[in-house]
Amino acid sequence: MRYSIFLAFGLVGLCLVAQAQRIFGGQIDRRYQSTNTAYAYEVGCTFFADQAGYEALPNRLRFGIYRKKDNELIETFFADKSKDISGTKSATACNKSEKTDYIFVHYNQSLILKPDKYSDPDGYYIINNPVGNRNPTENVVSSNIVLYHWFSPQYLWEYFDTLEPGKTTPQWTPDSFNYFCTNENTNFSLQVGSNPIKTGLGLGNYTILLQNTSPLTGDSTAKVRYRTVDWKAGFSQNQMLPGGNFYLPNMFWITAQGIANLSISAKPTKAGVYSVGFLIKHSRNGVPLSEIYREYQIKVEDCLTPPPATIRISEVNRPSAVASAKVCDGKAVQLNAGARQPNITYEWFKDGAVIAGQKDSILVVKEGGAYTVTLTKKGACNTNTSSPAFITIVPNPKVLIESSVPSGLLCSGGSLKLSTLTSEPSVKFQWLRDSVAIAGATDSTFKVTQIGQYAVAITDQNGCQGQSTPLSIRLDSTVKVSINVIPVRCSNDTNLVALIGTPAGGKFSGDGVNKNAFSPKNAGVGAHPISYLLDDPKACLTGTVIETAVVLASPPLELGPDQFISSVGGVQLNQNNALDASNGFNFQWTPALGLSSSAVASPYANPEQTTSYQLTVSSSNGCTSKDTITVNIVQGVYIPDAFTPNGDGINDTWEPRGLEEFPAAEIKIFDRWGHAIYNSTKNNKQPFDGTFNGISLPSGNYAYQIRTQSEGHIFRGNLLILR
Repeated sequence: MRYSIFLAFGLVGLCLVAQAQRIFGGQIDRRYQSTNTAYAYEVGCTFFADQAGYEALPNRLRFGIYRKKDNELIETFFADKSKDISGTKSATACNKSEKTDYIFVHYNQSLILKPDKYSDPDGYYIINNPVGNRNPTENVVSSNIVLYHWFSPQYLWEYFDTLEPGKTTPQWTPDSFNYFCTNENTNFSLQVGSNPIKTGLGLGNYTILLQNTSPLTGDSTAKVRYRTVDWKAGFSQNQMLPGGNFYLPNMFWITAQGIANLSISAKPTKAGVYSVGFLIKHSRNGVPLSEIYREYQIKVEDCLTPPPATIRISEVNRPSAVASAKVCDGKAVQLNAGARQPNITYEWFKDGAVIAGQKDSILVVKEGGAYTVTLTKKGACNTNTSSPAFITIVPNPKVLIESSVPSGLLCSGGSLKLSTLTSEPSVKFQWLRDSVAIAGATDSTFKVTQIGQYAVAITDQNGCQGQSTPLSIRLDSTVKVSINVIPVRCSNDTNLVALIGTPAGGKFSGDGVNKNAFSPKNAGVGAHPISYLLDDPKACLTGTVIETAVVLASPPLELGPDQFISSVGGVQLNQNNALDASNGFNFQWTPALGLSSSAVASPYANPEQTTSYQLTVSSSNGCTSKDTITVNIVQGVYIPDAFTPNGDGINDTWEPRGLEEFPAAEIKIFDRWGHAIYNSTKNNKQPFDGTFNGISLPSGNYAYQIRTQSEGHIFRGNLLILR
């Protein structure tokens, strides 16, 4: 299986520019090699260049391997140039004004590096013959490019092997050119992982340290054939960018899944193109293994500034009419971000979430929330977002009206008073008849002298309006007093029967009556007269009517406490039954599983597992009663029938097993005369050792009784003492 470690930069909002004949930088690292050859070492050298830079690079490039301790040349090799078309990448400047296409130019060579030849503890480094010049930048003096890769002898033993988890080799994922905006903090999303994911990497056995470092150039006059570049005034390895350097994380460990995520940032203060360098130091279990150098370039741009973002609240379609942020329920207001401007896009948010499809400079809203607008200007690197406009939806006031005559009947030549009920303070009233405002009717009460549909409208301090449900005022005529039919109910029915009298406003009385409801259970068995009395002379209404409520007897039913039996036992249910099928009662047990019969009053139950049974008893009058009982199976109780208390350490005590789920179990043992010789409770759990009051009991049979819990099942049997 192929494994390769990669470092991937994801840069938010950064883009790339294209210029001809440019070499931006590069890297040398160890590549995955699909071979079983011992000490195989695939050297991968990658330069980042545009098309003209690719053509300017030599078709064949010389590399040297040097001993770190004394910079002695150990080995020379050559590699041919290739272009990774699939690795071509594009990037665009933040203001979309420029675009850079760049490709990856490879020089790869397979080597055999044996530990007996490369054994110096200070390690070895690989560099290329200088190429270039590098693309001119603001911070370094233009010169040729040298790439660098160091390895230790231990690194020759690093290879991809699933039998030795943790062994792997890190690699940079090629990346060449990025854009920054001046005075804008920009974060890199840096990921370290393996491709495919290298699992089994234990915490601490594989670490990566990332450092800022200087770009390198060739030095033909010294034994060390490379050196750091010459920095221009104001720049150094510790300040590669104007205004500071990259902010890097501390050393980190790769996870067992072969992945780690880092955050790197920079905030350059001046526009221009800059060369930068990074160095990965790779170790495992504290042993340095390799160093991988990378050089690439960034461009810093000055960015346009979008206009300020503000929100003004107005009436809908009237931007000059200022409106309150308190909006009546069902109404709307208009949010204005100013006059629409060219090359400006608008994005509206509610409570931090984008409002889909709203791209205009105005927004009509009917919902409460915190609204903001973000303005983006074409050619700007950032955006401007307004302060929130907090819109509050105010509930419309509620109002009810009541009549001095609840029925709403107006006696001929008489009058009645309508009153308002509202919790809103300081409201204004307007009475209406048949949906038309009544002139001068602006008090909280109104005197009615003619029939019609009456309502009242109110306006609160926020200008929000509410209106009552219309109340019909009708002329009185002779009205018959009546009660709704009361259905026959059973005595165990706990549901209340609503009592409805016509006309409304009277009082009910009788057994089981509570206000406007009848309770069959409270009334009891029998025929109960229920009276409805209407006595309202002002409403021209008087009269009494009686309706009979019949309550039938429900079958008496009580199954008693739940039962406990052994897995081979049984029990008769409903032993205290007083009902008989011959008296018109029907019995139905559910479920039927484990019952001798599901249609008798007292079946015998021996279920295989704990079961809850429900009995439904129906009488000939149609009433039913239900009750439930659970038959609990006591599983796994083992009771020995003999033991030998002779002190040989084998079977010296008698102790039932499987009673752990019954902490309150009680055990008693009796002699042949019925005298209790042993008693074990939850406070005394000592096993029976064949003695009574410290004296050994004679061999023979003894009776035991085990009660699992209070009111629970009792196990009875005999045990034998053998000596």
